[in-house]
Amino acid sequence: MRFSILHISDLHRDLSDEINNKWLLDSLETDFHQFESQSPIIQQPSLCIVSGDLIYGLRASAADAQEELKRQYAQAEEFLIGLAERFFGGDRKKVVIIPGNHDVSYDDVMGSAAKIVIPTDAQTQAQLVKDLFSPNSTLRWSWNELCFYKITDHSRYLSRLRHFADTYERFYEGQRTYSVEPDKQFDVFDFPDSSFCVAALNSCFNNDPLRRSGAFHPVALTEVCRLLRQPKRAGWLAAATWHHNLAGGPNADDYLDPQFVQILIDAGVSLGFHGHQHLPECFDERYRIGPSPRKMTVISASTLCAEPKNLKPGVPRSYNIVEVDADASSGCVHQRQMINTLFNLPIWGPGHFTSTNSSHFGFTLCGPLNARPPQLDSQLQLDTVDEHIGRGKTREALEVLETIRDLPSARPFLVRALSDLGDPRTTINKLWPPQTVPEAVTVGGAILEVGSKDEALAFRHLPIVSGATDASLLDISNRIYERRLR
Repeated sequence: MRFSILHISDLHRDLSDEINNKWLLDSLETDFHQFESQSPIIQQPSLCIVSGDLIYGLRASAADAQEELKRQYAQAEEFLIGLAERFFGGDRKKVVIIPGNHDVSYDDVMGSAAKIVIPTDAQTQAQLVKDLFSPNSTLRWSWNELCFYKITDHSRYLSRLRHFADTYERFYEGQRTYSVEPDKQFDVFDFPDSSFCVAALNSCFNNDPLRRSGAFHPVALTEVCRLLRQPKRAGWLAAATWHHNLAGGPNADDYLDPQFVQILIDAGVSLGFHGHQHLPECFDERYRIGPSPRKMTVISASTLCAEPKNLKPGVPRSYNIVEVDADASSGCVHQRQMINTLFNLPIWGPGHFTSTNSSHFGFTLCGPLNARPPQLDSQLQLDTVDEHIGRGKTREALEVLETIRDLPSARPFLVRALSDLGDPRTTINKLWPPQTVPEAVTVGGAILEVGSKDEALAFRHLPIVSGATDASLLDISNRIYERRLR
């Protein structure tokens, strides 16, 4: 199975020189048209991962902060909808989005906190410092003001991602929702045609402008790992996406502890996608907890739209195309970077990885944790049929059964669903020719109701009917003769 992924991150615009959405989409489409002429040729993407920072955000002191946040999110939403429509046939489920630290409402963070006057006695000061560095601390330190803040309105603090949550629900048209409760901030996106899934995680647990380190809520991480191990995903290639990078300089604290990634590797995740650092990278994070040889290939995308002062020296805006060849256990990251200097009118071309001195980076791919059992797909479809029938969703059950109707184990479900439907003409069409006595009795009953003379004759000439010894089948055959053939 070969497919490719459009990986973009850090969309947050240069607010003083913004890129128009139509131009941004046009510029990407123009670049996509160059893929076949590149060396090597780049495969067109079939899905997209957006690894956080949909907006730039703003300071808490900004005027009309909430309205400006809504405007920025509306701009991001318009772009994401256009991305799905232009490159993925309008299927928004093919675009995976997660939040980043810029998506946090600073206004809600500061509105939830109360300023603490630094006490004069050393013992109380020491206790404050100890509380500041305790797990899940509600204290924050402001270097700009050289003072402590304490989160006193927990509900408002949790709502700091509410604008992202609203955008998320609108973008997925209510089919997916995003909770403001941190233990529920995860999702899994399935792509069965590619035998691929993406665990979408929020690395902004307890993250805000005064506490910049990345983290996952432990319950959210636990639930994602449990979902990845579900039987329906057995044998699939698993990926995860989050926002923060895994390392930083000696004076940095705004990155994710790589120990979190070790847990994902243990759950079978082979690919990781993130942003945040505005630097494109590709490297292997190996399993370090035990003797397992597993690893995760971690891919970072640079920023798509950040303003010049937020770019690293010598690193332009860029995005990635990640090609995956699951059968060959290999992949390749193609970097596409901005090659002009008009920041509101970007043009894209081949990028540059310093590690390979080229625009692409090949890697070996760690395969799925477990092989997929041969009969698993059929059994999962039967489970779905059984669930539909149990909930009275007969037509949905029949749609699934249509794909597996030749399986002997599916036929009893088909009889049951058709009996529940109560449509004799559909019963004749879907069960003809009947293969078992119960099927023949069901088809015979339908012919009694709406069957033609030709159908009645064909039914009585069936070997299963003409040689019947079953009393129910003999009775239905005789009644068909009396009603349709005499």
